[in-house]
Amino acid sequence: MRQKHGQNFLIDNNISAKIVKAADLDLMDNVLEIGPGKGILTKLIVSNVNFLTAIEIDKILFQQLNSYFSFNKITNIELINQDFLKYDIPDINRKFISNLPYNVGTAIIQKILPLQNWTTAVFMLQKEVIERLAAKPGDKDYGYISAFTSYYADAEVLFDVSPKCFNPPPKVTSSVIKFKNKKAEVPEPVLFEFIKHAFSMRRKTILNCISSFCDIPKDKASTILEGCGLNAFLRPDKLSILDFLSLTKEIKNYRICRAGF
Repeated sequence: MRQKHGQNFLIDNNISAKIVKAADLDLMDNVLEIGPGKGILTKLIVSNVNFLTAIEIDKILFQQLNSYFSFNKITNIELINQDFLKYDIPDINRKFISNLPYNVGTAIIQKILPLQNWTTAVFMLQKEVIERLAAKPGDKDYGYISAFTSYYADAEVLFDVSPKCFNPPPKVTSSVIKFKNKKAEVPEPVLFEFIKHAFSMRRKTILNCISSFCDIPKDKASTILEGCGLNAFLRPDKLSILDFLSLTKEIKNYRICRAGF
């Protein structure tokens, strides 16, 4: 029977053990799990960490998990019945583990990666989404979310998971990805504004992307590219996050000069 929030519950114990093992847990770790569902990961995590916080949006599943851990007198866990996207994450250094809800998985990752207070995150999502998250410049799946991810974290695709490992089985293959926090500085807003703009016209040259971004004359845009050591005829999907950082630094300088400051 399909659940209220469309969950596909992981039922394979071998896969759940591999996911938890990938997080390299120890008894000093604090972990946050998003969407514990019926607890197949939760029960493995809680016995290997200092403290686990589990955020579950479904009230019935929350009550079932709460009853299980209360009955078994397991105290190093806090269960919270809330939508994770509305949850105010405490400023405590931690790791994240989750079989992410597929309909909001990318939004959850975009909430987590910019935070400073995490070290490792291990997530399961649709394989096609994982491929976009981990894509490199020049890959067919490389786009805005790939650049966003690479700014904040190192990503490693670990393994695929068959639909047969879930109940009910999803219509897609899943994959598990591991992130390591780069502890990146808060970027200038123009960085992701420009990256989003560039990938909205990904078939255009980067010269045209810059020129149309803030009405920069093409000769000035060409000078910016030359200063960054980039070919004006490259497409956005050939640029690394370091390339975008160099370009947006020059774009910001141009805006300041044009404004007369």
